[in-house]
Amino acid sequence: MRLDFLREMFTLPVSRMKKLTSKITLLASVLAVACMFTTPILRAQGDDAAAKAKAEKKAENKAKRDADNLKKYDKNGNGKLDPDEEAAMKADQEKAKAEKKAKQEKKGD
Repeated sequence: MRLDFLREMFTLPVSRMKKLTSKITLLASVLAVACMFTTPILRAQGDDAAAKAKAEKKAENKAKRDADNLKKYDKNGNGKLDPDEEAAMKADQEKAKAEKKAKQEKKGD
């Protein structure tokens, strides 16, 4: 007698069980669809942050390089590169480019 009472208390009728499984299935489906849409959005945000950091680092490197060039080639100290100073800088760049090319050709042989 006592066992029958417990059995009735803990067993769900078939119709109620179907409703429960339907709700669980629906909930799982909604969560799966939500994950499908949020994952690409989160990845895109991460990619944007990485691209922004890369662009900032590139800008910092360019500013440092420009400052170094100004310090190296600004002979009269006016804070600007005059045409003769620019010509000296370009000549040095062409010389470095030629040396690099010669080194690569020598390495390739």
